Amino acid sequence: MAKSNNKSGFFGSRGESDDDLDNLTRTSIEGDISSNNPNDNDKKHRREKLMRRLIETPPWLPSSLSPFAATSPTEVSVETWKMIKTEILAESGFTCTSWDATQVAAVYRGRLTRTMKASNTSNDDDDEISNNSITKVFNNLRAKLDNHPQLASKVQLFMVDDNEWRPSRGGGWIDSEESRPPPVIIALPKEVVPEQESERSLSTKSLAALSTMLTLFTTLAYALSSFALNPIFFNAVVKENDVTPVPLCLPIFFGVLSMSALHELGHHVAAKKYNVKLGSSVPLPSLQVGTFGSITPIRSFLSSRTALFDIAISGPGISMLVSLVLVVVGLSMTITAKAFASLPMIPAAVVKSSFLIGSIASVVAPKIMMVPLSQPIPIHPLFMIGLAGLVMSAVNLLPIGRLDGGRASMAAWGRRQSSLISFLSLMLLAVCSFSGVSGVVIFWGAIVVMTQRMPDIPTVDEVTGVGNLRANGYLGLLLLSLLTLAPFPGGVN
Repeated sequence: MAKSNNKSGFFGSRGESDDDLDNLTRTSIEGDISSNNPNDNDKKHRREKLMRRLIETPPWLPSSLSPFAATSPTEVSVETWKMIKTEILAESGFTCTSWDATQVAAVYRGRLTRTMKASNTSNDDDDEISNNSITKVFNNLRAKLDNHPQLASKVQLFMVDDNEWRPSRGGGWIDSEESRPPPVIIALPKEVVPEQESERSLSTKSLAALSTMLTLFTTLAYALSSFALNPIFFNAVVKENDVTPVPLCLPIFFGVLSMSALHELGHHVAAKKYNVKLGSSVPLPSLQVGTFGSITPIRSFLSSRTALFDIAISGPGISMLVSLVLVVVGLSMTITAKAFASLPMIPAAVVKSSFLIGSIASVVAPKIMMVPLSQPIPIHPLFMIGLAGLVMSAVNLLPIGRLDGGRASMAAWGRRQSSLISFLSLMLLAVCSFSGVSGVVIFWGAIVVMTQRMPDIPTVDEVTGVGNLRANGYLGLLLLSLLTLAPFPGGVN
């Protein structure tokens, strides 16, 4: 739905009636406030303003941006929105054909100029032509905005798919592309940012502290349980109340925590590369492997889907690689070990609970795969650390919501496609949980539904993809994830 620059907006009409509507709204809000407490008045005013903005959200504003617009601490004048059209979009390679605005957001529709399209016609791939052209134009727009003396401190630009586009409409910046939504420019106030650490409530901080303490407890429990079937350890600790053997568990305890820290370090290194601000990580406890990793919120808008992809994949990618090495080395050191009395002992079923680990064991330590499921077997501590790291990486790579895999999926295939993938993955997770095929899936599914099922914050450029190399790389990691979570034939998960 295109609107001209002199037509009514959704939060206030353009033209002579603008002041009347603002006065009426202000009178309505202030007249209903009877409390003498200024703080109560201010809170009520903010609630009513938020509700009004949410109700009057225009259809062209994507759902990924509408919460930020609704909670904007500032409003922008019509003159400022007009300046974007006349001073930023002008002579930028993008011809604005229509625009519309509210007090907290504006949309600009248009097309690439002929000169911009012609400069890319040497490439035979139409999709690549479009991608390069659109990205170049948008980068030019952002550069012009950053250098503008008046607008740089007032507004910020996003490039997203047209939220009102339908396949029958076609059109867009390049007329031949009718199979995908045409990009549009969305402008928001500069003060609009994701939630900051200082804005977290006391209850949220308390839950984070509780989750951290529970993670330390469950990780210690995982380390202790690794030695529970060791008869020497069991007799000393349980029957003789001798805690001398307990330090044997510490390498596993610190090793699992180190794998989680390595996972988070990968995120932070990539975030620093792209100048992205990350929030404090909140560890998640696991009854099966000690910890499921951490929730790491993004506290600033990312510049591109490529930045989102690299930040999302860097954590589980490096931890999965190191975990695979630890599993192989741990199995190798198990079959060459001489002092079995000091090693953890686990049921053989643990090795067969994962198709990937079972396959590795079949090559590195085939005798382990021939013993009954319930028989305890000695295993090197490095294997236990690698096992926890693999499971931790695997569950986070699932393409759901705000998980690392959900972020990578959104970056690789776009927000619309990833939403469908996330929904189907949640349904599959629910089926696996109700069927009771895996304790890991049951507990992880509960955590995801409560905390991570929603899509993440938008990137500044939601249109430009990440390329086939990155997308195929994620598919490879996802395959390893599924092989880790699937049971080995003849085993139990």
